[in-house]
Amino acid sequence: MLLKNLRKEMNWTMSFNEDKDIRRMIILEHYENPKYFVSEKQKIDSSYQSFNNNSPTCIDNITAYVKLNKDKIADIKLQGIGCAIATSSTDIMASMLIGKSIKQANQTINNYLDMIAQKKFDEKQLQDLYVFSNVNKQANRINCAKVGILAIKNALNNDKK
Repeated sequence: MLLKNLRKEMNWTMSFNEDKDIRRMIILEHYENPKYFVSEKQKIDSSYQSFNNNSPTCIDNITAYVKLNKDKIADIKLQGIGCAIATSSTDIMASMLIGKSIKQANQTINNYLDMIAQKKFDEKQLQDLYVFSNVNKQANRINCAKVGILAIKNALNNDKK
């Protein structure tokens, strides 16, 4: 909530990405209070497509549940455990994808993965996800930045029908 008010006050643009403290605030906001992560005890109904992904290098283990309504993402739920990078990147991505078509969601996901891989990407499309643009400078954090995103992508494209 503090971050939301700060954005309004500052009439925030992409310049926030140059401020390490604000980057840290965005990451911590979604790590400490993730909106889309639900308890492992919560049963997810069978109308959700799911995919589990874990990191071979650390504790990150995230299952993404995607509910579609025709060609649009109606809801995303996440379960599992992850470090600050894994949890926050996945939570931010989930918030950006709800309401988008499968095609739009895949474009956003692929754009993010291009950024992580240091390929050409559209900064404006990524919004808050741009805070992870420097994650590739720490090789051990690349998997963290991708583990939940790939879970969402695979759940999204895992048509059970």
